[in-house]
Amino acid sequence: MRRLKASRTFLISFAACAGWVLLWAWLTRAGGPVSKLMLPSPEAVFHRFLRMWTRPYLGSTLQWHIFSSLSIVLAGWVLGGLVGVPLGIAMAWWKRLKWIVFPIFQLLRPVPPLAWIPLTLVWMGIGDPARITVVFIAALVPWLMNSMQSVYSVDKLLIDAGRTLGASDRRILTRIVCRTALPTLVAGARIALGNAWTTLIAAELLAATAGLGYVALNASRMLDTDVLLVAMLLIGILGGLLSAAMQLATYVLAPWSVRHRAGE
Repeated sequence: MRRLKASRTFLISFAACAGWVLLWAWLTRAGGPVSKLMLPSPEAVFHRFLRMWTRPYLGSTLQWHIFSSLSIVLAGWVLGGLVGVPLGIAMAWWKRLKWIVFPIFQLLRPVPPLAWIPLTLVWMGIGDPARITVVFIAALVPWLMNSMQSVYSVDKLLIDAGRTLGASDRRILTRIVCRTALPTLVAGARIALGNAWTTLIAAELLAATAGLGYVALNASRMLDTDVLLVAMLLIGILGGLLSAAMQLATYVLAPWSVRHRAGE
């Protein structure tokens, strides 16, 4: 039954995408209501994609632009996890640490990642470290907040049972809390990755020489709308693939949570 529902969902989604592409082709046909300068046809975008795949654009092939963007996003996302996960768990477990760190975090949390760009330039200069820092800031908030929530979501009866059996706080934290909170941590990782990916173009404002955001920005300045659409579509497709990869990670790391949601 689940496979039938999944197949039906896939067919509906595929048909919807095909319908949108057909509508796009009809609107941008020769003599159509939309100018090709404003919105190139699907055929023109596809030909531009093939050309960028085989020939350098702005000094790099499309494969290198993709690799550059992925490396910046994944580096900032991983650094956000390395800082946010242990800090969030520690803040939720030890109240004194939360009283020290959380007020500062609450003060800085509403500041959007774009606002950090001027200060990042002063600190890091122009280069990959500055771009990674902007992505890191975007990913840190969901990493930390979901890590705190994951500890709060653990049933207190499990913690009390561990203490009754004589387990130390360290053993309770590592053996009970972290394992029980794993589904929430994976969900936080997925949100953090989405935030990191959507900050890509902002990060590549910092004098980038390669990357999909860099391609999109230069194409918009030159009114190369076909190139702009290629970059936007690739950003969307890669973002969807990353989200699917995180969903797969949930199945692998916390399969019981997926079965629980399916049972609901």
